[in-house]
Amino acid sequence: MNIKYTKDLSEITEDMLSGFFVDWPNPPSKATHLKLLKNSYCSFVAIDTDSNKVVGFINSISDGILTAYIPLLEVLPEYQGTGIGGELVKRLLDELKDLYMVDICHDEELTPYYAKFGAYPGYSSIFRNYDAQSGKK
Repeated sequence: MNIKYTKDLSEITEDMLSGFFVDWPNPPSKATHLKLLKNSYCSFVAIDTDSNKVVGFINSISDGILTAYIPLLEVLPEYQGTGIGGELVKRLLDELKDLYMVDICHDEELTPYYAKFGAYPGYSSIFRNYDAQSGKK
């Protein structure tokens, strides 16, 4: 397995984005997925160069001054446990290192995972509109 990490999305196509958003009842289309990666403050993808397929991604939204939020980190199920997610987190955190605050909301069971990168638990509240889960129309 040869994995290439990049934030250059100029050559990423919809065809390279298959298998993500597992168990989402109303997942974004490949077109919406690509658009959200390209419209983010910073995104990284992991590409399996043997298959030319994106196997993981992470993105951030930021004001570029003080704060950033990491809304999505996902690795295809068959690539999980290989360190791809961790490498994506490290690369994005390095990119955001000059910002005061980088936040991520996640399920409680992921707290130990993010603690490995220096995150500490905090409180958050979230709003969800599942009718819009596939993306803004």
